[in-house]
Amino acid sequence: MKIIRNIGVLGAVTTLLAAPLCAQGPGGLLPTPETKATRQGTRGANFLHIGIGARGGAMAGAIGGTVTGPTAWYWNPAGAATSETISGSGGYQQLYGDLGLTQSYAALSVPLLGGVVGVTLNSLSSGEIRRTTEQNPFGERLGGSTFAWTSTAASLGYAKRLTDRLNIGTQLKYITEGITDANTAWVAADVGTQFNTGLYGVTIGGAIRNVGKPARASGALLQRVIQTTDGSLLAEGRRVELATRPTEIPVTFQFSVGSQILGGAGAILGKGAGSNALNAEITVIDGTDIATQYAAGIEYAYKNTLFIRGGKRMYNDGRELGVENAAALGLSGGFGLRMPLLGRNLRFDYSYQGAGALQNVQIFSFEVGR
Repeated sequence: MKIIRNIGVLGAVTTLLAAPLCAQGPGGLLPTPETKATRQGTRGANFLHIGIGARGGAMAGAIGGTVTGPTAWYWNPAGAATSETISGSGGYQQLYGDLGLTQSYAALSVPLLGGVVGVTLNSLSSGEIRRTTEQNPFGERLGGSTFAWTSTAASLGYAKRLTDRLNIGTQLKYITEGITDANTAWVAADVGTQFNTGLYGVTIGGAIRNVGKPARASGALLQRVIQTTDGSLLAEGRRVELATRPTEIPVTFQFSVGSQILGGAGAILGKGAGSNALNAEITVIDGTDIATQYAAGIEYAYKNTLFIRGGKRMYNDGRELGVENAAALGLSGGFGLRMPLLGRNLRFDYSYQGAGALQNVQIFSFEVGR
């Protein structure tokens, strides 16, 4: 049946986007004394865990306390309050080697209403997948028919500087995912804050993302026509929709502490020599479907033009078990260039992240306006 086939695809993609399972059996994840039960893969819209922007990717996601500009709408909407002119960013992400999964995003920040208003679009695509059935598990006799799984989040946000040290921000998101004629839609909200302590260049940031109600899948593929009769010879076709279980989205909390080690007046090591700057940040991430994760990132800047970055994320969910060169899992790095263009600043960034058995993640992004 077509609906069973599509449900199977949903399960496969959800498992791919969640962390690799440590132990599996006919019934799915089987906990053992060595591998405890987890909540991984139990929420919809798992693509919301995949960060955007090459700077965040290179620093392993440890940027919630210091992130600024349009990409802040994903990491911590409070950081978007720093935009003083119209600014935009966009990017393209190749996920997990040659599996065909891609992600793209675009964000725009506009100073308005005493603060900054932002709109974003974040979309993930599985690429073309060969359509199969139970009778044709490899799809040879289906004429080359294909389909694609798509996940999308669109948002409208507002951020404001309350003082010279305190920023707040929030946004409302509309999230959908699924295949043609079978998808799920949620409405969710993010809220975040950033506070510059004024001590040794330390900034604290916190954000809660994806707070929303569960939703059910719907669409033409979940509908059936059944024949009813009142006992006479007359029969009537009646359209019904299959009942689906409500699916939650992954609520995530992120707390970050960033510090300016070298380069600023309040930096730990002072202004330093010449045009060199060094920033570092540590982050704790927790969510309804992930183990508590820790990340650390560092960024070196030369004349605010050339940037070299690196980071490491500790997933704490056992995904490194059985992975060759497990120490490289969660390691990331990248670079960035910033240059003036027509009175504005144009920024290009690149990052590479190790993903273990899923090969790698490469992100290309740009930003203009800051």
